[in-house]
Order: sequence, then structure tokens, then C-alpha cells
Amino acid sequence: MKTRQRSSSRGEPPTRLSEYLESVYREGAVLDERGKRISLAPHSIERDQGEALSRLVLAEGAALTIEVGLALGMSALFLCRAVLEQGGRHVAIDPYQHESWNGGGLRTLREAGVEDVVEVIQQESQLALPRLVQAGREFDLAFIDGNHRFEGVFLDLYFMTRLVRPRGLIVVDDMWMPAVRLAVAYVERNLGATLVPDALPDGFRWRRRRPLERGVPRGRGAMAVLRMPAERPEPEWDDFVAPF
Repeated sequence: MKTRQRSSSRGEPPTRLSEYLESVYREGAVLDERGKRISLAPHSIERDQGEALSRLVLAEGAALTIEVGLALGMSALFLCRAVLEQGGRHVAIDPYQHESWNGGGLRTLREAGVEDVVEVIQQESQLALPRLVQAGREFDLAFIDGNHRFEGVFLDLYFMTRLVRPRGLIVVDDMWMPAVRLAVAYVERNLGATLVPDALPDGFRWRRRRPLERGVPRGRGAMAVLRMPAERPEPEWDDFVAPF
């Protein structure tokens, strides 16, 4: 049976978080663990996208959220802002906090005052996610912005379909990348997910589909929003639907 771990406290997002978001987007940078400035661009979610993501979480009543790719922590803050209003919690997976970001994301969480709300797993997602599945964890909404190679996105998506509750949402960033679009298309065609283009102002929608041998079809929009089915499909052992 799936276990849902919720916080018992509810209330408005703390002023400290709102003030921190204002400050870092005004400055265009955060500080790493050594006090060195790291520019938000091009590593972090743009503010309007973050605001839209936060509104989506609230609209869904998503109290338990999870993301792959903490980086500098901006997407985590927008998710936390919505989650805090519902007394929930957030999980962020990132094995490269010290190797690539000099602890910038961890410092962001501390300075924004949400360190106690976020469970940070510093492990590769292809190892961390199946362990969460095994532990019976369940989430209302997932955000994927980690490894952008096809195999990485595919694994993240596959395990998120096991972790996100029925009718919950998976949001996938960077749909301009062919590898990401191909992984999303597979989950649509084979795992029962439904693309919801209007869930975000810049939600992804396909243009005219074409045979895969002509290249991965394009679309419009930066982020794909996928709605999980009410019941997880159980395909036969040899079932496969070509993504395009």
C-alpha cells in the first residue's frame, strides 16, 4: 500500500521565502557554499515559468511534490511555496550539488527558510527513484529537469509514472530537446499518460506528427504536462506502441 507523508502544519508561505525569491531574481544570481555568485541563467527556471508551476501545484491541491534536478534550487522554491500552503513536503533529487553547483541549491534552500520542508536525495535518479517506489512513496506532482539524455529522461519518466498518484501530474521541462520529446511521446503512447497542453501558459503541444525516421516531431511550448491515468495500465509482455 502506498504511504503518503504529509506535514501537519498548514498556512501561508513564509515571508522569508517570498523575499528571497524577489531578491535572487532581482540580482539574477544566488550564492554557492563559498559565497561565490552563480548566475541563474541559463541553469534555472525563469520566473514566469516558476510562478505558473506554483499556480499549477495549488490548482491541483498537490501537497506532496518531487523533482529531479535541484541545481540552484529555483524550481524547488516555487514548488515549496505552493506546497507550504497545503502543509505538504517536497523531495529533490540531485547527485551533483557539490560536484557541479558547489552546494548552491542547498544554500538556496537554507536561505529561503525551506530546508526543513525539502528532503534532498544526493543520488543519481535512476538509483533513487526505484528505491522510493520500493518504499511505497507516492506523490501528487513531479517535475523532471535532470539528465537530458534520452535514457535519463526515459528512466525518470518511467519511475515517476510509478510514484505519482492516479490522476496526478508529471511536468517535464526542456521540450525543445529531441531526446526529451521522444521519452514523453513513449509515455503517452504506452503508459496511459495524457498530454495537457493548457495546464501551463507555455504548455507543450505537438505539431503535426510524422514518422520517427524523419526525426522526432516538434511542438510548441517549453514544458509538457502529463496527466496520469486513473488506473495504471498493465500491458501484455510484448505490447509496444511506436511513439510516432
